[in-house]
Amino acid sequence: MLRLAPSVTNGTVPYQNACGQPADFPVAGPLSEALPKKLGRVLTGLSLETGPSAPVPPDGVVEVALGVGQIDLAIPRQVARSYPVSVAIGLDLTYRAEDGTVLFSKKLQSVGRGEVQVTQQTCDVTGLEPVVREAVDLASEGLAKHVAESVKLREYAERRPSMPAGPAAPTEGAAAPAASAAPVPVPVPVPPASASVATAAEQEAATALSFRAIIRDENRDQIIQQGESLTIEVEVKNEGAVGAKGVEVDVSGTAALVGQLPPVLSFGDLAAGELKRVTSTAQASAINEPVQAELTLALRSTTPVAALPPPKKFTMAMKPERASVDDAAPDVDLPPKSAGLKQPKALIVSIGVGRYRDGDVPSVKYAGRDAEIMAGYLRAISGVSEDRTRVLIDNYALKDDVAETFEEWLPKRVDPATVVYVFFSGRAVVDGVTGAVSLVPFDGSTGAVHRLYSVRRLQESLVRASVRRAILMFDVSLEPSPGVTPEASARPVWDSTNGERKDQIMWMVAHKGLQEAHAYEPGRHGLFTYHLLRGLQGLADVDHDGTVVAGELCTYARNHTNRVAREQFGNEQDPICLPPTGQGAMVRIHPMAKGNNPKPAVTKKEEPSSRASTSAPAGVGPGPTP
Repeated sequence: MLRLAPSVTNGTVPYQNACGQPADFPVAGPLSEALPKKLGRVLTGLSLETGPSAPVPPDGVVEVALGVGQIDLAIPRQVARSYPVSVAIGLDLTYRAEDGTVLFSKKLQSVGRGEVQVTQQTCDVTGLEPVVREAVDLASEGLAKHVAESVKLREYAERRPSMPAGPAAPTEGAAAPAASAAPVPVPVPVPPASASVATAAEQEAATALSFRAIIRDENRDQIIQQGESLTIEVEVKNEGAVGAKGVEVDVSGTAALVGQLPPVLSFGDLAAGELKRVTSTAQASAINEPVQAELTLALRSTTPVAALPPPKKFTMAMKPERASVDDAAPDVDLPPKSAGLKQPKALIVSIGVGRYRDGDVPSVKYAGRDAEIMAGYLRAISGVSEDRTRVLIDNYALKDDVAETFEEWLPKRVDPATVVYVFFSGRAVVDGVTGAVSLVPFDGSTGAVHRLYSVRRLQESLVRASVRRAILMFDVSLEPSPGVTPEASARPVWDSTNGERKDQIMWMVAHKGLQEAHAYEPGRHGLFTYHLLRGLQGLADVDHDGTVVAGELCTYARNHTNRVAREQFGNEQDPICLPPTGQGAMVRIHPMAKGNNPKPAVTKKEEPSSRASTSAPAGVGPGPTP
């Protein structure tokens, strides 16, 4: 049976209309339609409770309530035009057995995105319904997916007792019972001698533990140096139907790394559905030479558990002091003196958010510095005036500031010949169902979808502005949306046009998966940003023809970032370039800077005419590292 809470059957989501007045959009209809449909695909015989609360049937009851409901819509002036909108819908699902025991619970949020229309005649906002339905469908589909994948529910369905559906119909030729006949009592089976064993097995099957862990070093560069603090944050959740006792996480690994950490992190007893966090901080022990250290976290419980999650292993480099090669890292703070590629109609937006209003959001070292230096480089390269440059750092990078920059400031200054350069350093969140990426502004939080600024919204602003080209460089740390583990999360989706704008938009992103972006202490920048700046100094000119083009820059930064991450940090950081090499995208040959020691005999690259071949020229794809 499906039981919808009043928050669903009477649900509305607040927003502000075109006149800035509070309004409510009804979501009861889409939710009441989508939930039975989506959940009915994975739960056989699901029926919707339509009257007063009925007794829980033998198969249990699914209860769904509306959690978060948020419409993110900014209409600064009542002008007849389209505005981007995002709708966040959060749903809370609980599956209860006949005796009221919680077998499964899940909280999930999803976001729908689109555009609404506004006229000058009324305060009405039109076009919200399809965006709301998209958010509702995504959230309902996500809940159904988690229910279908629940091992506990499958085991419960297999072991639940067979219940009579009602009086059996008489076989053909048999006499029908008299109407006044008393009902035949259903015999109660006598428990077998092995009942205690079966009960223990059922308890084991009904217990399920999951955990996630975050390891952070003081400098956030994933290199542990002598005396540096190391913090372990572990979160354990009991997703089972019964309590778990004596929950602990064993800490083991390289002695120099774990020597001052507690050998066991204790969580005590966890009730069904309960979540606990434990944080431990210690100083790194002294070492005489660099080592590749390992840290292993293993979950255990005194309560029998059907299957514990596998241990989590982390690899980090340990050094007694900064190596001499690191001390010699070239300085990249000063931009090139003469770029020779003047683009006075270009626009530059450089954003760096390294600290946040919400103290629970981890800081990002060098983010603000990265944005300031990159803005200086791009201005020097293109010859852009200050009034065509927008730099947002920390508390000047509120969500409203970011929205106003891309949706008000930028459209007023572009024409079909404008090239836009966008740089962002900070944090972003990936939707666990769709893979959509949202940036975390200064006043944002990784746990509040409505306080994020979506990359799709940014890209739609660029498309509406009809710019000639857009080069987007993102040095971001990515994490999944709340309640989603990295293993279960969808892959990050950056290009919301599915490659339809491959000639206009180039993406350069610090890494392709969910992970922390490395800070590079020797260069005092993010690792990816450092090599972007090195490439813009001319080192990315692989074919030595005198010009660094966008494809060369991204390839250079990707190769060097990947190499340094492996050699110095002991793990991968694999940046992405979109569109990739070999797709013949015109944006990949967009000139970015002068090359390094160009050969006079080689002709300088130029923008091809409309009749030129779309194949990428030599030097755009991977080549030998300078």
